[in-house]
Amino acid sequence: MIALLLAALQQIPASGGEDALWERARARSAAGEHFEAYHAYREFVLRYPQSPRASEAKRLEMASGLELAKTGHAPSTLGLRLFSSSATGVEYLRDSLRRYPREEFAADFTQKLGMFYYRKGEWDASALEFQTVLDQYAESPESVLALYMLALTAEQRFDGVERDLKPVKEARRLHERFLEEADKMRRLPDPAPRWVDELVPAVKARLARIYGLLLEKHLRTAVYYDWKDFPRASAVYYRTILKDEASYRRVLPDPRDYPVHEAVLQARARLAEDAGK
Repeated sequence: MIALLLAALQQIPASGGEDALWERARARSAAGEHFEAYHAYREFVLRYPQSPRASEAKRLEMASGLELAKTGHAPSTLGLRLFSSSATGVEYLRDSLRRYPREEFAADFTQKLGMFYYRKGEWDASALEFQTVLDQYAESPESVLALYMLALTAEQRFDGVERDLKPVKEARRLHERFLEEADKMRRLPDPAPRWVDELVPAVKARLARIYGLLLEKHLRTAVYYDWKDFPRASAVYYRTILKDEASYRRVLPDPRDYPVHEAVLQARARLAEDAGK
């Protein structure tokens, strides 16, 4: 199939009018030649900015940059092929987004670039792209996905209860924001309402897990002070568990979404025991 496409490509003149350039760009894309396709679409937009196909050419230019990032590009120096890298595709896609920031598909490609980095485990880069969607395209459906993925990116930075809780607290803030803004986001253009409805249960589940992690952190500290025989210090953390749990209940009041955590049961028992002394 690829051989046939390449053969057909050779029949399309390198120069020519609008139709010839368009067909050449399309053939490059179909053959998987994303580097060449990107430049062909860019040339089309530069030469025929008023064409009815100009907007589609911009979209396909971005798509070519994204595919080039996924597949990698190996530039050559003095005839030698260097190692394949996603850098060229990322650079091309970002350049297209800078040139066409107001196209209706710009938010989608910014979101997709964030997902590209997320799948590679590059949390700083992915968070930057998701935040860009929220900052520049807040009225787009993609802002729903960006807010959810920004919270997931924060969760990915979390190493464990014994480590710094700052990332998981940031994830909590973002997930709570999602629930707070759910009704407003449902008023965004389609398919935003469907995305919100599909993601709300997942957000609640992740929040319940995060609340449990935060309570577990307090419980570990309380148990440590018990072990050190500092009952007053441990009591502070047991009371903090109950105070925080009450705060979490205001966000997730349904016990089906947020069951009673073991830390809460232990805090209640311990404080009741202290009260009975």
